[in-house]
Amino acid sequence: MDPQILLRRHFFYIGGNDSADTVRIVNENAARDGYDLRSIHVPKTIDNDLPITDHCPGYPSAALFVACAFSGVNADNLSLPGVYIGVIMGRYAGWLTAASALARKQVDDGPHLIYVPERPFSIDRYLADVDRNYRQYGRCVVAVSEGVWATRDAEGRRVPLAADLMRKAGREPQVDAHGHIQLSGGALADELADSVRRELRIKRVRSDTFGYLQRSFPGIVSNVDAREAREVGEKAAHYACWHNIDGSVVILRVGDYAVRYDLAGLEEVAAKVRYLPDEFVNPEGNGVTEAFRSYLQPLLGDALPYMERLWAPKAALRSE
Repeated sequence: MDPQILLRRHFFYIGGNDSADTVRIVNENAARDGYDLRSIHVPKTIDNDLPITDHCPGYPSAALFVACAFSGVNADNLSLPGVYIGVIMGRYAGWLTAASALARKQVDDGPHLIYVPERPFSIDRYLADVDRNYRQYGRCVVAVSEGVWATRDAEGRRVPLAADLMRKAGREPQVDAHGHIQLSGGALADELADSVRRELRIKRVRSDTFGYLQRSFPGIVSNVDAREAREVGEKAAHYACWHNIDGSVVILRVGDYAVRYDLAGLEEVAAKVRYLPDEFVNPEGNGVTEAFRSYLQPLLGDALPYMERLWAPKAALRSE
């Protein structure tokens, strides 16, 4: 190896939007002080919301977890009908919540409703959607992003519904070092369940907040994700050590499904958000499209189980 490479200083930082911003800040300060440093952002976020890249390492495995969880929830809900609400991570973008759609195999499978932050959320519309599906199927499975919002503040910024509910309950939401409101906890799930019981008079209503399990569960890993995660790390080392340049590694999709890797400028990625495009969200704002399913399916690899169902004619109820 070139001895000059060994003398260089390298900074690799793995993470999402805020991590990319940290790399940018470190890189700019090093340049200002004349410090010889190569800075590379290595993408990894289950939110899948980095710009330029087709998808982010970590997202396919978390998406697989969500799809598997809703597949099981749907089977449970089919045997014991009622309303189920699952709240999934996604402060600004609904990529992970949208992954629940891959649990649907039959026309009456859940999730019947999917709500993402890319569309404003209305409790009244939500209740009407639940009521319609409950009447049609005798049950309803709902997937909701933690970041859904109904109002904006004085500066025009979205106010997450979960944060609004916390404040109404007398609890001020915590804010992280980057100024993001922390949305963990069950306030949103509890309120969505209570509103169904209260307004629709449905007795069997259950809710869950998925929390950290969806981003850290080692038992469900996409083989595509595992391979690409290693490859982006290798590419990061190549760009820094062989090419002596800074930036953020991106994955670009080729053809039906293959990938190649490139390097974007840190300023193109840092602190920016990529939202679900309009063609991935249905016009009603309560579900996703086939275009999204086609986008996600190759990322899950061969680990998504198929839940079989027995089909038989329904017996007519005998009148007394």
